Amino acid sequence: MIMYTDLVSTLNDLVRVNNDRSAGYATAAGQTDEPGLQHIFQSMADQSREYAFELNRLLKGMGGEEEADTSLGGDLYRTWMDLKADFTANSDTSILASCEYGEDVTLRVYNMALTNEIEIPQHVLDVITRQYGELKLSHDRIKKHRDLNKAIK
Repeated sequence: MIMYTDLVSTLNDLVRVNNDRSAGYATAAGQTDEPGLQHIFQSMADQSREYAFELNRLLKGMGGEEEADTSLGGDLYRTWMDLKADFTANSDTSILASCEYGEDVTLRVYNMALTNEIEIPQHVLDVITRQYGELKLSHDRIKKHRDLNKAIK
């Protein structure tokens, strides 16, 4: 079995950002009383758990180990989100802004994976590209809700 060291590292980064995203949305769901937002946040967390599972399956197929951790940056992001919510009385607009920030970070990590100079087998590239496209739609959905919530308040 060929070991793709750089690719394994890149996939680990993608799994970690999905683990961060999933944990961040679980935090967000607990900070809002709005059932519609709770549902959206839970579906985003589920999406990232599914993506991490899919990426971990690819990792194992390349001789890598499954990645279960989050990143230090993700831990710091969730802590910041908790503190921000405390100071803004769990404002849905503030929570959505934090979620949009997390979406921006996730898209940047995916973009780096797609634009770096490592060799990515087509079946892996297809998965990363599909996830990236779906994450862009999720980002736009969060941004739309943030803008609507901001306009209402």
